Amino acid sequence: MIRVSNLKFFLVFLVYLFSLVLSSISFSAEMDNSLQSNIFEIIEKYESAIVRVKGAFRKEGMEGKPSKLSLRVGTGFFITQEGHILVNASRALGSNRIGVEYKGNHYPAEAIGHDPLTNISLLRLLEKPELFGVVPVPQDHKDLPLGSFVISLSCPLDFSVSPNVGIISGLDKKLGDQIFPTAYLRTSISAGSGQGGCPVFDRHGQLIGMTIASVPEMNGSYVLPTSSLARVKEDLMTEGSSLRGWIGIEVTENISHKDAHNVRISELTKLGPAEKSGLKVGDTIISIGEMPICHITDLPSAVFKTYIDQFTPVVIQREENVMEFLLKAAKQPIAEKKED
Repeated sequence: MIRVSNLKFFLVFLVYLFSLVLSSISFSAEMDNSLQSNIFEIIEKYESAIVRVKGAFRKEGMEGKPSKLSLRVGTGFFITQEGHILVNASRALGSNRIGVEYKGNHYPAEAIGHDPLTNISLLRLLEKPELFGVVPVPQDHKDLPLGSFVISLSCPLDFSVSPNVGIISGLDKKLGDQIFPTAYLRTSISAGSGQGGCPVFDRHGQLIGMTIASVPEMNGSYVLPTSSLARVKEDLMTEGSSLRGWIGIEVTENISHKDAHNVRISELTKLGPAEKSGLKVGDTIISIGEMPICHITDLPSAVFKTYIDQFTPVVIQREENVMEFLLKAAKQPIAEKKED
């Protein structure tokens, strides 16, 4: 009886394992089909908004030699029915002529503005196609967890619009010793020749950002998130340049301390916005606007959200007292050239 009972238990266990395997295979197939459908929908919806951008750059010849003309090619995408296009500034800033290729036709374009810090330029077509799609740029987008699928649409080399699938690999505020002006999404989507400036979507077709830099060491790319991209777009639409504020401080971080906030003001620009607001050297910064300042890499992201001539609340700790100041950000002063 014991052997028969054990045999029955073993058979039931095998049936249970087999059902688990079938369920896993079925779930995996459903996920694959779902992602495949998402990719098809994104291509169908936004393929008509993607363009190839070509910037012609003339370099003057030296010692009587003729000048040379070089061509920089990238991807861009329509954001308005008026013919505005977002591209990488590295493809447009300083160019002698800008052209846009769309559906095999070529259209002249003009630069509306540039933000070299985030590598974003805004163009406008001088002549528009009769029909074209638009990629909406939302003011914000929900945070996606690491490992989330993302899809890009770009114009690599001389090929037509091509999709690429990857995942979100990180949210970085620096790379090595370079601190970014705001947090960048790191993805596993490579940005090869002609692909820089492409829009990146989540699997539901919502824009999550725009490719601004290639990271060949990791076979990936950095993406400017939509919240920051929308800010840059509005600045370029309004003024043709960035309206980000400047607050006039230098800071240090004591990494040996385990306090929640370790960023202290080490220097104030004389008569700069921070000094005028009442901040002092030695103050520990707790927050700027709605962003907590825990590490030195948090500071650029907080300043990124400020506007010239607008007030931003700054919370600091001075000795044992927590205090709040209103800081009026200013335009970044132009550094004076030193005489030889």
